[in-house]
Amino acid sequence: MKRIALNGLGRIGRLAVRQLGAQQLGMGQPEFICAVNDPAPLDQVIQLLRFDSVHGQSALPIGGHTENGQDFLLLGERRVPLFHALDPSLIPFPPETRLVVEASGRFTKRADAARHLKQGVSHVVISAPSPDADFTAIAPVNGAELDPERHRVISNASCTAHATAPMLQILDEAFGIEEAGMSTVHVVTNDQKLLDQPHKDRRRGRSAFQSIIPTTSSAFGALHRAMPALPPGFNGVALRVPTLSVNLVDLVATLRRDADLAGLRTAYEQAVCRRWKGLVALADPHTVSHDITGRRESVIMDLDLTMALSPRFVKVFGWHDNETGYAARLCDLVVDLAGRI
Repeated sequence: MKRIALNGLGRIGRLAVRQLGAQQLGMGQPEFICAVNDPAPLDQVIQLLRFDSVHGQSALPIGGHTENGQDFLLLGERRVPLFHALDPSLIPFPPETRLVVEASGRFTKRADAARHLKQGVSHVVISAPSPDADFTAIAPVNGAELDPERHRVISNASCTAHATAPMLQILDEAFGIEEAGMSTVHVVTNDQKLLDQPHKDRRRGRSAFQSIIPTTSSAFGALHRAMPALPPGFNGVALRVPTLSVNLVDLVATLRRDADLAGLRTAYEQAVCRRWKGLVALADPHTVSHDITGRRESVIMDLDLTMALSPRFVKVFGWHDNETGYAARLCDLVVDLAGRI
């Protein structure tokens, strides 16, 4: 397994370190994570990695120390250097680094993320949608098309894209999609403001915990890049709501073939046991968002909410933990790619 480094310890970066650190211990690969970069001081990095207000305390023991002016994280028993560079091209990742996870949220354009491609680094995975990455990956929708020889800067799309893609794919394979649209009921994010402040999106500038805030979603661009056969008009909105975890995707579609509630249920039930096993699950009856916190599937279908508004006009709903589910897909991509380069 090739060694990887990670730049940025925001919400997704920290969960990725937790998951990858736990994976490397379980897989007996102490050399997997080789370095981390984040501008925050060591003591704050340790605190934020160990404790999370949404997801609780890390199961992976986390500590750290400074030696001869160099900070180190302790991930379990593995000592990992922690750097604090602001410019990707100036991060002194170890020479054996082959893959960098770009999780800062700042370098989503290809040219910016590609600044990691120096010395032995051959690939970068961006933990966000990118307008011009070499490839946008949503496995298993298009994972087989990822070519490490040609695709050096890869986007892992978005949490909403990973949730919506299987909803669309399963529906299309069973009944065909003529047209479709989607709304996501989305938790607040750090891009919003606690109290009213100036913001380039005036709605996001309003107090995040006092309103339902309609805004755009980066998922649509990522979905069109990963699924070019989608109807050209596929679009929608994000409704930011005052909660901390778990989104709900509300997908509406006009189908090419007739469908009823029983047929829709069967399509998703079969997908859970076949191609989408582990990525798609079924919600328990009477589920609310809190029940989904911590789940790692891409989407948990709530079939009790499914509607057949007419024989060819349907509405389906899927929950997803926008952080743990997305971080799980990011780690899946990184582990798979690291094994191929």
